Amino acid sequence: MSTNHAENKLLDPEFETVPVPKEHRKSLASVSAVWFGFPMVLTSAVIGGVITAMLGFKAGVAAILAGNLLLCLIVGSLSYLAGKTGENFAMTAQRTFGRFGYIVVSGLLSTVVVGWFALMVGLTGDTMSRSFGANMLLMTLLGGVLYVAATFIGIKALTMLGWIAAPLYIILGVISIVISLKTGSSDILNYEPMTGVGALSFGAAVTLVFATFADSGTMTADFTRWSKNGREGLLAAVTAFPFGKFMAELVGAIIVATGVIQNPATNGGDFMPILSAQGPLLTTLAIVFVFINLGVGCTHCLYNGAVGFSHMTGKSMRSLTIVLGIVGIIAAVSGIWSAFQSWLELLGLIVPPIATIIIIDQLILRRKSTSRAIDAKKWRPVAFAAWGMAAVVALLVNFFAPHLSVVAFGIGSSAIFYYVGSLLIKPGSGAGSQVENVG
Repeated sequence: MSTNHAENKLLDPEFETVPVPKEHRKSLASVSAVWFGFPMVLTSAVIGGVITAMLGFKAGVAAILAGNLLLCLIVGSLSYLAGKTGENFAMTAQRTFGRFGYIVVSGLLSTVVVGWFALMVGLTGDTMSRSFGANMLLMTLLGGVLYVAATFIGIKALTMLGWIAAPLYIILGVISIVISLKTGSSDILNYEPMTGVGALSFGAAVTLVFATFADSGTMTADFTRWSKNGREGLLAAVTAFPFGKFMAELVGAIIVATGVIQNPATNGGDFMPILSAQGPLLTTLAIVFVFINLGVGCTHCLYNGAVGFSHMTGKSMRSLTIVLGIVGIIAAVSGIWSAFQSWLELLGLIVPPIATIIIIDQLILRRKSTSRAIDAKKWRPVAFAAWGMAAVVALLVNFFAPHLSVVAFGIGSSAIFYYVGSLLIKPGSGAGSQVENVG
């Protein structure tokens, strides 16, 4: 590890290709700040509001809670594993998908999160233009540069952003709720779904809640590898799922249930218009909130992408932050970011099986194993077969039975496929040996 980084008080070493040493692990509060601030974003309020508009308050909140508990199960398990090993997502995936095979998995996810970075940079300019009349191009560039600079600092900056973003979201969210209750209905518990806005089933709502963090949630090891142990890694994830994300989405649900939002099935619980009409102080806070809020999402996604590509290419996380950041900013400025979302959401449907296969492999099938010999395999066909079959199941459910929970089918089928496949094809069997000898 470079002594230049170690001696630099601002730029700590990031340990892109090795487990985080015990002496560099961080406190539970520090790692938790990285995670609980991440889902406390305006997008969560929008989603909570959309679900409430279509399902009603009681059913909507139940779906939001169910989605967050499912995230808790998956992200919490991966975070427990990361806290135990100190390994980032790419290193964890290498154990399950193989020394070469992990590149497919890590490459896909690292690319997807950079796409989300570009989308949120574009959304920064769009939000500032729509809500405050600012120059869209200038705000997009400003946001992009600020987010790249923060990510360049590393995990330390993500921690600081979390400590700022979460309290700011809570403060402005509560203010928005109070204003909404004064100007709208206070009978939020009996809010019924809107008529003529289209159908959204309970299962589809659960998928919507989960899908927003399917990518970075699967890559949670990049954040929770800094935990002192597995237990603290799990607890750090729990602060986000269910607590942080549920709270953020509940704000949007309550605001929609007061009836003050125009077109809630589209706008959800976006409370920026509520704040921007309340005088210069709240308007100023709202502007700061936009950059902090979207900055949390952008920095986390860019960090995931940079760490992933760092492990695959051998280049430093910080140099890749600049390269990937420039690519994302160009995509945002060009306007093509608005075409990303549907594709990113579709790709997000095939991500949960990856997380599930890693959990089954490393926390259930090999929970008592201390051997690292399996890491020498170049490819692990069973993992890829289980992923492929589960992805097909998820996509079929999405296209032909979208009222069901696509993510639940993806998680359940991948667990079954991988568990059964691993029992049928033992490590060291003929198939495994043939793969081992390739190349």
